[in-house]
Amino acid sequence: MMRRYFQCLADRDAPAALRLCTELVEAGRSPVDVLLDVVAPAQHEVGRRWAAGEWTVAHEHAATAISESVAIALGARIPQPDPARGHVVLACAEREWHGLPARLVGFALQEAGWRTTFLGASTPPTQFARFLDDADADAVAISCSVAAALPAARRMIDASRETGLPVLVGGGAFGRDDTRAKALGATAWAPDARAAVRALESIAPPPAGPSVNRRAGIDEHAELVLRFAEFRDSARRRWAAVIGEDAATPLADDALDHALHSLSAALLTDDSRLLREADEWLSELYSARGGPSCAVPALWSALRAVVGEPLPEASRHLGLLRQVGRSAPRLI
Repeated sequence: MMRRYFQCLADRDAPAALRLCTELVEAGRSPVDVLLDVVAPAQHEVGRRWAAGEWTVAHEHAATAISESVAIALGARIPQPDPARGHVVLACAEREWHGLPARLVGFALQEAGWRTTFLGASTPPTQFARFLDDADADAVAISCSVAAALPAARRMIDASRETGLPVLVGGGAFGRDDTRAKALGATAWAPDARAAVRALESIAPPPAGPSVNRRAGIDEHAELVLRFAEFRDSARRRWAAVIGEDAATPLADDALDHALHSLSAALLTDDSRLLREADEWLSELYSARGGPSCAVPALWSALRAVVGEPLPEASRHLGLLRQVGRSAPRLI
């Protein structure tokens, strides 16, 4: 069924997509099951096609718009809980523009008896904090799929803790376990929407006090943010010395930003796996789009050469890349 739905997205046939999902619900499947077992996997395939260079950004946006409209239509079929188990405010961290996963979590929570308020994509932390002051919420859920948004997620977690609310987090940027969630002060982490329902049932209000222990990486994260443009320019020059004009393309711009943001997030969470994930993603991206095979390892080497002296923790994280997996022989 997911394949049929994905074909509707590929054909940009919104009526057919909605009709297919509606028929599944009318045949007895719950709206949440259709959203999580049909719509969500199809969206994952949409992202894979874009990353492989098979679809343009415009194609991806068109497909996502269809899935969002389908999600809203099916969500309207989920009864509002009366009485509700509590009120959950859901938001995407600032710079996180993928709002559909958080919306699906919200519908799963609603089906489980929670009243939900979804604030949408890329919610500024200051505006989020002001909203919590008047929201009468019982818990907060924060979605983050890109490493560049983790610093903003941390500020949202802090704002939630200051109001005494437990914080549930999820999304690809948090990885495959609760390591990063704990490092940023979240109460709980969930890998998917169904797990989010179970996690919310068990979390308690967070303890008082600062959410993040003071570490060298925290200070280096702050310095990297302040000197981002400087490090970016220096790394580009070193990178260009290896791969030439290929360092001046839009793909190279995106790769350089992604690598720096991943390094920043690794410092913030003390989790070097963020760099490993970035390395794998960038390598697949360059391979799919015909980029030079030396581009990604040369990028990491350039970054380490630039940040190594002023940011020793950053250099340590980058050094770990050569100790595991397929990145090992490529870095210096």
